[in-house]
Amino acid sequence: MKISPEEAMARLSRLHLAEIGVALTLTVAALLFAAWTVWAAEASGVAVADAWARPAFGHGRATAAYMTIVNKGEEDEVLVAAQSPEAKSVELHQTTMKADGVMQMREARGGFPIAADTTLKLAPGGMHLMIMGLDKALADGGQLKLTLEFANTGPIEIVVPVRASAPEGSGADQSHH
Repeated sequence: MKISPEEAMARLSRLHLAEIGVALTLTVAALLFAAWTVWAAEASGVAVADAWARPAFGHGRATAAYMTIVNKGEEDEVLVAAQSPEAKSVELHQTTMKADGVMQMREARGGFPIAADTTLKLAPGGMHLMIMGLDKALADGGQLKLTLEFANTGPIEIVVPVRASAPEGSGADQSHH
């Protein structure tokens, strides 16, 4: 059966229309997925910036990590825990000055609260993450994977650069861990 050139063009046009329809559908789906992903990230309202950890060498391989956590959400949040696949344990610690002038570091068992629309600064001499039992030494220029667990937001995975000192502009006091 032979088809006319006009019929062949009509079939070809229908095929192109179907292809264009599929491409358009996939494009719209991809755009909706991208928009949903951005919305989901912003809906949590938690952002982490200026993260860094000190190098760790020798026996016990422990270090401290610092960062700024911003709660842009409308609900209060709590950093309840942290973990790393590269360490045996990660604890939330608070360093305070005792009446006798001695610095004391303790685990913050209730977590670090972050009120809605506020910023929490983890810095030397104050609140920080204490990373203990590292699998290997952490050298300046390396990286450390951390998962921060929030009461409402859930887990947020970050990669923390290892630095001998705080990033410029972070305002971190370098005198304590």
